[in-house]
Amino acid sequence: MERTLVEEVMTSPVVTAGVTMPLRHLMALLYASGIGAVPVTDPERRVLGVVSHADLIIKAGGLLAAPAGPRLQSGRRRPRRKAAARTAGELMTAPAVTVPPAATVEQAARLMIRHRIGRLPVRVPLTGRLAGIVTRSDLLRVYLRPCEEIRAEIQTTVLPGIPGADPARVTVAVRDGIVMISGRVEYRSAARRLVAAARQAEGVIHVDNQLRYDIDDRYPAIPAGF
Repeated sequence: MERTLVEEVMTSPVVTAGVTMPLRHLMALLYASGIGAVPVTDPERRVLGVVSHADLIIKAGGLLAAPAGPRLQSGRRRPRRKAAARTAGELMTAPAVTVPPAATVEQAARLMIRHRIGRLPVRVPLTGRLAGIVTRSDLLRVYLRPCEEIRAEIQTTVLPGIPGADPARVTVAVRDGIVMISGRVEYRSAARRLVAAARQAEGVIHVDNQLRYDIDDRYPAIPAGF
């Protein structure tokens, strides 16, 4: 099945900050651009880190509470450095979590979930240079895929790859991202595999399984006369 790549949905060019950009200028840049984070790059546009609203909140908070002890003080070392930052390079979170242009939308989504972030700089692997940026809303574009396109992929690509599922005996319909599969297949397991494969098609929100089967192959056949 076809997969949408990050380079197809990313935003480019990207608003960036230099390492030496003063924080006042950085805050004005974020405010004027209406964005939640900005990649920090070197003069060659290599990605060094990211400054997000979370980093700016640490700076704004100032962490004025007195240190409680050696262990707690050590745990607060990084936030304290951020609180004392004067430039984008001092405030940024590094290394940045990035994604290559050839990654799939699913891979980018997993990275966002794992690191609890809402956007990813897109970095060219060989050079480290910034190619674009991808956000949660960019990844959700796959759910705007035309229903007829989804139906055609399931009918012509998914169905022929399922043993025991004859495309001539199965009907696929798609409405508002919901796939309805009806008809008859040879084996119960074929119905299960077909539904699972249909769920993987991009843009599918739900699969309504209305399939029937000729043979329930959950249990091994018992030889006659056993």
